[in-house]
Amino acid sequence: MEIKKILVLGSNSFTGSHFIQHILQNTQVKVIGVSRSSEYNPIFLPYLYKKDRHSNYSFYQLDVNQDTEKIINILNSKQPEVVVNYSAQGEVRNSWKWPGQWFETNCLGVVKIAQSLVGKGWLKKYVSISTPEVYGSTEQNLTENQNYSPSTPYAASKLAGDLFLGTLHKKYQFPVVYTRAANLYGIHQQLYRIIPRTIIYLKLGKKIQLHGGGEAIRSFIHAQDIANATWKAITNGKPGEVYHLAPEGEGMKIKDLVKLICDMMGFDFASSTELISNNFGQDAMYSLSSKKAQEELNWQPNKNLQDGIREMILWIEENWEEIKQQPLEYIHKI
Repeated sequence: MEIKKILVLGSNSFTGSHFIQHILQNTQVKVIGVSRSSEYNPIFLPYLYKKDRHSNYSFYQLDVNQDTEKIINILNSKQPEVVVNYSAQGEVRNSWKWPGQWFETNCLGVVKIAQSLVGKGWLKKYVSISTPEVYGSTEQNLTENQNYSPSTPYAASKLAGDLFLGTLHKKYQFPVVYTRAANLYGIHQQLYRIIPRTIIYLKLGKKIQLHGGGEAIRSFIHAQDIANATWKAITNGKPGEVYHLAPEGEGMKIKDLVKLICDMMGFDFASSTELISNNFGQDAMYSLSSKKAQEELNWQPNKNLQDGIREMILWIEENWEEIKQQPLEYIHKI
C-alpha cells in the first residue's frame, strides 16, 4: 500500500504528536494535523521540541464537533490514504460530570467524520485509537475477543464510536483498524498524568494522592513504542481487526509505580504520599496480551519503564522553569 499523505485528527494530543514525530522522522509521508486547540508550547509537542517545523507537516485548528464540514472538505481536497483518529475527550474522572460532551466527541464526532469517508476510493486505512477501558476491569493478559463491559461514561462513549465503525466495516468494508493500548507515558506528556505529576510533586515537596490506596493495577508503555505500533497498524493491520499494545509481563500497582519513582529520585515513599478514596467506576486492572500485534503487525515494545521514567525526569528538570508555570491539574475545555 503506497502512502503519500496521512491526516491525523487530534494532532496536538500526547499520542498524536508522538505519532507525527515518528512519521516525520522515519518516512517521506506528508502529514496533515487537525486539532481543536492551537499548537501548544513546544515542550508538549515532540515534533516541534527544539526543532523547526518540518516541511512535510501542515496544521489546521479545527474542532471535530464544531467544524465538521471544514474537516470533511479538507479530507476531500487532500485525499489522504490514511486517517488516524486520536481526537477524544479522554479524562475518565470528569466524564461523570459532562458525559454528553464525551459522547459528542468520542461517538458523534466519529460518526460524522467516518460516514463522510464511506466509499472514498482514496482511503486505504482508518485507524481508531481506542482504549482497553471498553472491557471494564479485567484479569491478566486480556485478548482481543474479550466481552465489553465499560465502567465509565468515557469508556462507554469510546465503545459507541468503535461499534459504529464496526457497522461501516460490515456493510461497506470500511478499512478500520483498532488499537487499544496500555497506559501511555513519556516525555511531553500532560502534567496531570501519574508519572509526570509524581515527579513534579516530589520536586515541589507536595504529597502525591493515591486514589484507593494506589491498589489499581496498570501496565505502562512508552508513547514512542505506540507511535511505532500505529505505523505498523497502518502498514500491516487487517481491516476490522483489533490490536492490543502492551509491554511484556504483568502490570504493577499504582503505589508501586510511585514508589519506584520515589526511589529513583531519592525520596521517602511513605512521607511523600497520602491515601484518598477511590474514583467511582475506576477499574481495578487493565492487563493486555499483545501477542496478536507482535505476530500480525511484527511489532515489539522497546522502551524499558525505568529508562522511560529516567528520560522523563531529565525532561522535567531541563524544562523546570517553564513547567513550574504550567497548570498541574486537568483543565476541561468545552
